[in-house]
Amino acid sequence: MDSRVMRLFSIVLLGFGTFVQAGVVNGENSMKTAFLGPHSQVHRPSRATAGEFRLVPDPILILDYHNGPVMTGKEDAIKLFVVYYGDFAPKQRLTLRQFFKSFWRRRTQWPASHPTVEKWWQITRLYVDMYATPVARSMTPAGEIFNRYSLGKSLNQSNIQDLVVKSFGTFGVDARSMYLVLTSADVEVESFCNNVCGTHYYTFPSDTTSSQMVPYGWVGNAATQCPSMCSWPYASGGNLQTPLVAPNGDEGIDGMIITIANILAGMATNPYGNGFYQGDASIPLEAAGACQGVYGPGAFPGYPGELLVDNSTGASFNVYGAKNFKFLVPWIWHPTTLQCAGQV
Repeated sequence: MDSRVMRLFSIVLLGFGTFVQAGVVNGENSMKTAFLGPHSQVHRPSRATAGEFRLVPDPILILDYHNGPVMTGKEDAIKLFVVYYGDFAPKQRLTLRQFFKSFWRRRTQWPASHPTVEKWWQITRLYVDMYATPVARSMTPAGEIFNRYSLGKSLNQSNIQDLVVKSFGTFGVDARSMYLVLTSADVEVESFCNNVCGTHYYTFPSDTTSSQMVPYGWVGNAATQCPSMCSWPYASGGNLQTPLVAPNGDEGIDGMIITIANILAGMATNPYGNGFYQGDASIPLEAAGACQGVYGPGAFPGYPGELLVDNSTGASFNVYGAKNFKFLVPWIWHPTTLQCAGQV
């Protein structure tokens, strides 16, 4: 695809730890929602703590519905297409693949005491559109592409869209699917580490998108560029002086999974900027962003909360995935309880 220049209309930085950027890419409108480091302080729903007394309770946060679609997928499943840009080691690819496979509906019925990625994702099922249709029950890995630096090692956000549009030639174009670009640790991306850990966009209908609005996201590996910002709590930061042990032995990849989960939840519940979010459309606070930095009970800014610990490795996590892999995912705002939750 020909190179393009992004002309930005506005950039808004928020105390929430989230900003949006609206503009025109090669004459096509697009929207980006970006996420800062997971230990940034945000305003989030009040959570009751046993034995805690507050003179002034925290305000309850409501993510309003703005009459737009959510990602319902096809046959109650969202196809996920992934572009790996740069250099990903085989073990890194394996960890990411197992995470993506963890969204499938499994035959095994786990007890409530066994938290899983699947049961985490089911919280998004509580987000429904104006026709009472919920977010798709499952997400299915449907294809992947490996791109070794075709655009170099320094990218801007329009380059990310270039990679997505180019992938349509392999994956096809489907507005009911999600497209995700992952960049390796040696790739610099516009705003990465300075402002954001990942973004999600959509494109307006055009010839290159077969007249469809296509949602897509990007997440970078922060292992060498800003681990304290985008790999926390597997890197020190906030009130955490000693980083936690990453469950898959790679602070960059385990940190990416946190942001990927955040991005996927945001795309599913607010794919086009008119779904579920709090506040003005120019400063949206989305499903997982509302619970930013919350991974377990008792969390507060700079402290992830009470997590599970693998006795054999000492690694901290909060959900099990495919083949018993272990991951850390952010909690999601629960539309029924109006609180952050990690499982349905």
